[in-house]
Amino acid sequence: MNSKKRKFQLYKHPWLAMMIELVVGVSVLNLVVAGANLVGVPGNAPWRALITPGLAHVLVLFIIVPFVLKLPSGKQSYREYLADIKLTNLKPFFPLLIMGLSCSLLALLSLATQSVAFRFSQDLPVSWDFLSRMIPVKNDLPPSTGYITAFPSIFEEITWRGVFLVLFNRKYSAKKSILVTGLGFSLFHLVNLLFGIDPAFILRQVIFSAGLGIFYGVLVLRTNSLLPALLFHYLVNMFIGSFTSYFQRYAPENTQILYLLINIPITTFLLITWVRFICQKWIYCDKSHSARKESLAWESQ
Repeated sequence: MNSKKRKFQLYKHPWLAMMIELVVGVSVLNLVVAGANLVGVPGNAPWRALITPGLAHVLVLFIIVPFVLKLPSGKQSYREYLADIKLTNLKPFFPLLIMGLSCSLLALLSLATQSVAFRFSQDLPVSWDFLSRMIPVKNDLPPSTGYITAFPSIFEEITWRGVFLVLFNRKYSAKKSILVTGLGFSLFHLVNLLFGIDPAFILRQVIFSAGLGIFYGVLVLRTNSLLPALLFHYLVNMFIGSFTSYFQRYAPENTQILYLLINIPITTFLLITWVRFICQKWIYCDKSHSARKESLAWESQ
């Protein structure tokens, strides 16, 4: 009997697929940056975050990934692709919106406690006057450009929790998929070393994103939607400067790293607990919800 060789399908090899997609993503970003420099887009322009990483992510995630690499599930229609990466899963919309907003506030307030703890360590009073000035939120609101510079975080979620989490979850358990994509997301920040960014700052990024990377995976699988994770990632990136303003300004770098090592596991635990509570009490109150079995499967594995 003549046996036909099975056609190689990249999505069946998640580790290789992830590495190829990341290399393609970095390559496209460099090409877009080179193009922006060629046409004279100012490097310090506040809206450059929309033009360079934004355009690069759009090209990769909405053209190359589904049509060239055929990730995360092989050949499928564009509508199926968007649903597969949970980008169009928006029901129940209002509870998902509240989930994203409440998790963002919980995370930011948890990070703000670092300023209070450090203030106590300085033997300085934690007065109402201090607390009222501790979080200068207006610094991150327009006309500040924080809402622009935080925008690429949306594409990070589509990449890691939309494409990669689905990709790995087709072959591995949900827990392993969450761990791999969470730690991969964290370690990928080491790429910033190539751009001359302060290593101490990058180390804080890696620690911060390790715990939250695990949380993102849990959030997406529990809600079966990218919406809460997109909101959370964007809002935290937008307002983290104001909620940690005092701590970042006055705490030494080694102290900031130590506090993060203590704070991030606690914050991650609180966030996951909150997500489980909201899902059980609100989002999945309808037993017939079609995604319930899939999104809760990670608990039983």
